[in-house]
Amino acid sequence: MSLTSDLKAGAVARGLFPDNATVTAAAAFALVRDMPYERASARAPETTIAEWRGTCSGKHYLLQALFTELGLSNTLIACTHEFTAQSAPWLPADLRAEVERAPVPDVHMFLRVQPFPNTERADEWMTVDATWPMAGTALGLPVNEHFELGRDQQVACDPIEVFHVPEDTDPQALKDQLTALHAAGQLERRERFIVALTEWLGRAARPA
Repeated sequence: MSLTSDLKAGAVARGLFPDNATVTAAAAFALVRDMPYERASARAPETTIAEWRGTCSGKHYLLQALFTELGLSNTLIACTHEFTAQSAPWLPADLRAEVERAPVPDVHMFLRVQPFPNTERADEWMTVDATWPMAGTALGLPVNEHFELGRDQQVACDPIEVFHVPEDTDPQALKDQLTALHAAGQLERRERFIVALTEWLGRAARPA
């Protein structure tokens, strides 16, 4: 089966999507967005669907593949950023104290999508970010509620440097390289912070 079919089957089995409906780009976005923000055992799209969870990397590797199957040209974007009290005011008290002590460097992944190919607007691209699930709205996270072709979404962080991921490049290898450079000397601290963040969001931002 295709990834789109696998996604629909997983959603139907969980009571999240009607069996008689078609998975559109908007529906694919919503289903991926609302997967719990937790690390899966691997970032492969098939694993993200099977375990129905993911962080920014796994969610956007999957969403990129789904959009490609649905005929939407797209490209992965990587960006460096830092978790700070200003960029992430929604953090719980313990993690907020950590970033107030010193910013936590990280690398984020999202998508750019070509919404109107083969038209006079073919040179337009839109930002798509499915990182935070709707369940995170109550926590103050910047959740993208709507997917509308041609309308940019909010990136889940404050980008510092932005990189287009070439099609012939392993995106996770590139992210690992960027992380090693951006978080040099703080890799263990960053890892502890990300683990704590995913554990907190896994508990606090699960679907009702």
